Amino acid sequence: MRGIKGLHFAGYKKAAGCKKSSPMLAAGAAMAALIGLPLAAQGDASGATDTSLNEIVVTANKLNAQKVLDIPVSIQAISGDALQAAGASGIMSIAGDIPGLSIQDLGPGDKKYVIRGINSTGDSTTGVYYGEAVISGSNSDDGGGFESDIRLYDMDRIEVLRGPQGTLYGASSMSGTIRYIPKAPDLNTVGGYITVEGSETAQATGNYNFNGAINLPIIDGVLALRLVGWKLYDSGYINQIRVGEGVSGLVNTGTAAKPNYQVEPAQALGSLKGINDDDVGGGRAILRFQPSDKLTIDTTYTAQTETSGGSSRYTPAGTTAFSGGPIAPVQGCDLCNTDLTQSPWSDNLKVFGATVTYDTGAGVLTGTANQFDRKTNFTFDSTPILLTFPSAVDQVPGETFEPRNREVTSSEIRYASAFDSPVNFVAGVYRQHDFQFLNVQVLATNGFGLPVGPFCSNNSCDAGAFPNVGSTFFGRSDERTTTEYAGFGEVTWKITDAWQAVAGVRYYTESLEGVQVQTHPFGGFPGSPTLVPLPDPNMEFNKVTWKANLSYKFNENLLAYGTVSTGFRSGGLNAVSEPFEPIPAAYSPDSLINFELGAKGRLFEGLFDYQADVYFIRWSNIQVQETTPDGAFVYQGNAGEAKVKGVEFEFTAHPIQYLSASFAGSYTDAYLAQGATAAQYALNPTLGLSGDSIPNVPKYQASLGLTYMRPIAKGWDGMVATDVTYRGGEDSYFSSNSFNIPLQAYALVGLRMGVIEGPWSVTGFARNLTNKRAQVSAINSSQDPDALLTVQPRTVGLTLTRKF
Repeated sequence: MRGIKGLHFAGYKKAAGCKKSSPMLAAGAAMAALIGLPLAAQGDASGATDTSLNEIVVTANKLNAQKVLDIPVSIQAISGDALQAAGASGIMSIAGDIPGLSIQDLGPGDKKYVIRGINSTGDSTTGVYYGEAVISGSNSDDGGGFESDIRLYDMDRIEVLRGPQGTLYGASSMSGTIRYIPKAPDLNTVGGYITVEGSETAQATGNYNFNGAINLPIIDGVLALRLVGWKLYDSGYINQIRVGEGVSGLVNTGTAAKPNYQVEPAQALGSLKGINDDDVGGGRAILRFQPSDKLTIDTTYTAQTETSGGSSRYTPAGTTAFSGGPIAPVQGCDLCNTDLTQSPWSDNLKVFGATVTYDTGAGVLTGTANQFDRKTNFTFDSTPILLTFPSAVDQVPGETFEPRNREVTSSEIRYASAFDSPVNFVAGVYRQHDFQFLNVQVLATNGFGLPVGPFCSNNSCDAGAFPNVGSTFFGRSDERTTTEYAGFGEVTWKITDAWQAVAGVRYYTESLEGVQVQTHPFGGFPGSPTLVPLPDPNMEFNKVTWKANLSYKFNENLLAYGTVSTGFRSGGLNAVSEPFEPIPAAYSPDSLINFELGAKGRLFEGLFDYQADVYFIRWSNIQVQETTPDGAFVYQGNAGEAKVKGVEFEFTAHPIQYLSASFAGSYTDAYLAQGATAAQYALNPTLGLSGDSIPNVPKYQASLGLTYMRPIAKGWDGMVATDVTYRGGEDSYFSSNSFNIPLQAYALVGLRMGVIEGPWSVTGFARNLTNKRAQVSAINSSQDPDALLTVQPRTVGLTLTRKF
C-alpha cells in the first residue's frame, strides 16, 4: 500500500521491465540489401563507432584507468558516442543491452534498477552515481527505491558493475553499481553538436526532442566550459475513461427562499486522452580549471524538470475495475485507465559538485563534494482504499498527494597510489548526509477528478465526518535524517606478469533520526487539533564489507578471474502508527555474499570480443514489507534468505568489413531459500514461501543485433541497424500470493537507417516496430483491479544531428 499510515495503498507500485537494445544480424543485413549497400565494399566509413569491448577505458576501480577487457571484474561500458548513435535518451534506451540488469518502469521518472535478481522493497539495491555524486534511489515510506531518470546526453560513458561493490561504493551497491560519467570540458578546442528529432507514436500523437552541447575554451589549456541542454516531449498513450465518476454533491432541489438540499450524483468529466505524457527539460554545465599538469578542478551543475499528466497503468480488456459504494463497475480495454481522479506527477532535481585532483607523482589525491536535491510531487487515486472505510463511502473518490523533498550531500577524499612496484592501493574516507521530508495529504475530489478544496487540519474539514463538504481525509508529515561515515581501501598486488590479487575492506556506520506529525488523523482529531511531533527512536547500524579477487592473464587475449565479495543495504525507520497499534521502530541492514568466476578476451585478431561469468549469491536478512496482525498497517521488516544463481555473457564481433554484431544475455535463478513461516504467511500472504521466485526477475534476457555502416558515395556514408530485445516470463508477485499475475515473455524490435555526410547525419527510426503490448509490470491487490504497464507503442521518426 502507498502513502498514509493506516491507509497504506497495497501494491500500487510493482515492477516493470526494460525496453530496447542492440541490433539484430539477419534483419539488418536484409535492410542493407534493400537499400543497395554491398557488403563487400572497401574502405572505412567515417563516423563509424567501434563497438569492441576492448576499446572503452573505465575508472571503476578508482585506482587507474583500464580497458574493459583488462579489468578482472564483471563490467559493461557503453560509450557516449554509441549512446548518441543509437539515439538513446535515457537508461531505458539501452537497458536491454546490459546482461543481468532489469529495469522496472512504472512511468515517466519512476524507474527501479535490479541487477542479478536482487529485488525487494526498501532503498535501492543498486548504487547509482552521476559523476562523483551519489543519486541512488530512496523510497522507504512506499518501498521500491525509485531512481531519478536523468537524461543521458553528452555522456563520456556509462559503466555498469555487476555484483556487490561494497568496498569502493558502499551501501546500496549490494547488487552492483551504475556510473553515469558526463563528458569533461576540452581545454583547447571549440566543439559540440545539436540534434533535432520528431516522431509519431501509435495510439498517441507527436513527439519532439532537442538536445545539444557546446565546448568553450576560455583560457586555452587552462580553463574551459562545457554546456549541455535538452528538451523533449513524448505524447501519452494511456486514456483515462471515467474521471470524476462516483462523485456526489449537495444540490438544491427547492428554491432560494425555501432551499431543499439533496445529495445527488455530480456531473463527471469523463474521458481524458494521453494522460501519461512525458515533458522533460534540463541542462548541465561543467567548468574545468587546470592551472598546472598536476592540478585539476571541476565544478558541475545539472538541473532537470520532468512532468506527466497521469498514470501509465491500464486495465486490460476482460478485467472489471473495482466497484463499491457509489462507484459503478467498468470493463477494461486496450490502453485505458479506470482511475477516478487525475494523477499528475512532477520531478525536479539538481546535482551540484566540485572535484579536485592533484597528481603527487607517487599517486593521485582526489577530493569531491556533491549535493543531490530532488523534489517530487506524486499523486494517485485513493478511492479503492477509501471504500474500505464506512465513514468515507459517502465522500469518495479521493486523491493522495505526496510531495517529497530529498537532499543528499556526499563527500569523499581518496588517494590512489602510482608506485613503481607490484603493490598499489586506493584508500579513502566518505561521508553522506541524507535528509528527506514527506507530506501525505488525502483529499476528497470533485467531478473533474481534482481536490474539492485545500488540505486542512481542522475537524470541520474532515471529509468523512462532513460528506460533500469536508476536503480532507488524512494527513501526516515524516522527516528523516541519515548520516553515514565510512573508511575504505583496496590493495592490488601484481604477483607476476600473469597473476594479480585484489583485496578490499570497508567499515560503515550510520545514525538514523526521524520525527513525524499527524496533521489530520483519519476521522479528525479526538479533540481540537494538536499537531504533536512524534520523534522516532534514534538508531545506529554499522557494517563491514570485504572483497577478494584473484586473476590470471594467460596472454594478451585471455583473462580469467575469481571473486568473493560482500555487499549490504542501509537500515531504516518505520513511520509511527501509534496510537493505533505499535510496529517496530526500525529495520536493520540486509546483506549478501557473492561468489563469481569469469573470463574475457579476444579471438581471431580482434574480430571477436567476449566476456562471461557465472555467480552464486546468498542474500540474508532481506528487507521485506510486513503487516500488522489486523492487516491495517504495513511496515518494513527483515526476514528470510534468498539464493541467486546466474550466468551473464556479452559478445561483439566484426565478421566482415563495415559490419558490427552483438549478442548479450543472462540467466538468473533468484528464489527464496527461507521464506515466511506458516504463522507469518497467515498474517501476510504477500511475504512469499520457500521456493518462490523473486518477483519481477526474468530468468532469461537477451539482445541480438547488428550495425552496418559503409561509404555509399563520395563523402557520404550509409548506416543500417536493427535490434531485438528478449525478456522472459516472470511473476509480478510471489507465486504463492493469490494476487500474482504471471507476465508473459516478449521481444521488442527496433530499426534505424541513416546517412552521414561530414558533420551531418540524418537517421530514420522505428521503435517497438511490431507495436507490441509488452507486459513489463502488473499491479493487483484487494483494493485494485489487476492493471498492466507496457512500453511505448510503435514510434516512427526522424533525427537530424550536426556536429561542429
